[in-house]
Amino acid sequence: MIISGTITDLASPRYTPAGLMIAEFKLSHCSNQQEAGIQRRIEFEFEAIAIAETAEKIIRIGSGSNVEITGFIAKKNRLSNQLVLHVRNTRII
Repeated sequence: MIISGTITDLASPRYTPAGLMIAEFKLSHCSNQQEAGIQRRIEFEFEAIAIAETAEKIIRIGSGSNVEITGFIAKKNRLSNQLVLHVRNTRII
């Protein structure tokens, strides 16, 4: 999926036992969408995670930046129903 938004709540990076950087943050999205011929204002925020080089890029970009993110949605962990966006790529917009 591809989605745009603003990076918020960017946590300090942490590292896996293998030494890979992990960046956890929230993505705040706001847009206007057409549904059944009616314009709707869409606003939401969700958790996101980036690993390795992508995490380094998110940390460099920083909180408050408007970005376009490519990634996929998965459960936060196998026991949770909470969804998290796993970032594969990002660019400043």
